[in-house]
Amino acid sequence: MDFRGVTQLRRKSIRIDLALFFFIAMNLSWFGAEANGETFVGKAVNEKGILEYVEYHTVIYENGNVSESQTIYYDANNTKIGELISEYSFGPQFGSYDFRDIRAQHQDGAKVAVDRIRLYRKQSREADIEETYLAKEEDQIVGQGFHQFIVHNLEQIAQGEIFQIQLVLPSRLDQYEFRIRKRKINGDTLYIRLEIDNWLLRMFAPHVDAEYDLKTRHLLRYEGISNLEDAAGKHKKVTITYSYES
Repeated sequence: MDFRGVTQLRRKSIRIDLALFFFIAMNLSWFGAEANGETFVGKAVNEKGILEYVEYHTVIYENGNVSESQTIYYDANNTKIGELISEYSFGPQFGSYDFRDIRAQHQDGAKVAVDRIRLYRKQSREADIEETYLAKEEDQIVGQGFHQFIVHNLEQIAQGEIFQIQLVLPSRLDQYEFRIRKRKINGDTLYIRLEIDNWLLRMFAPHVDAEYDLKTRHLLRYEGISNLEDAAGKHKKVTITYSYES
């Protein structure tokens, strides 16, 4: 395979995995929530403004800390198309989770232990489950812990600090170096970009843009490739807006 072919394959893999990780990460928003939980909704539209699916999120707390969360995905016809279940025994930065794309028959997830993380994936109905293990390290972020990291560091990001982190991606059975940086601030809204840390790969890989409310610390908007396949088996670019119960 020539270099161009390798680049195209790498670009496609990074695009899907980056979208999946960020999609998983943004499903958690627990600051300002009531003692027992919080619910919110995300609506994803494609580039033509047509509704692709709706996400229903529930986050549960114990003693003020997030303990469990669940996201259910429905298509425009109100048919269930996906599910994401997480738990946080080792803290919100290390979110063990199981993700299922019903239409694509894809499954992946992570199980965090004291000293290691089990990654697994099942890429189709007929495929066997693949798995591997990573040593647990302080700079890793797993599952929805990514959003937690952003929320805890909103002020530093707003001031221009760039964070290099290791994102654990079960769909790739590996971890990769990413960076989080500020794009701009407009009023109380902080615009953030998630991108590959390596400058060469960054030339070919897509990025993800997100918007956060600096006062409520809520994720407001996401723009990038969806983690869910559509009915035709494609990962479309979507814009997701989030609404929270007052």
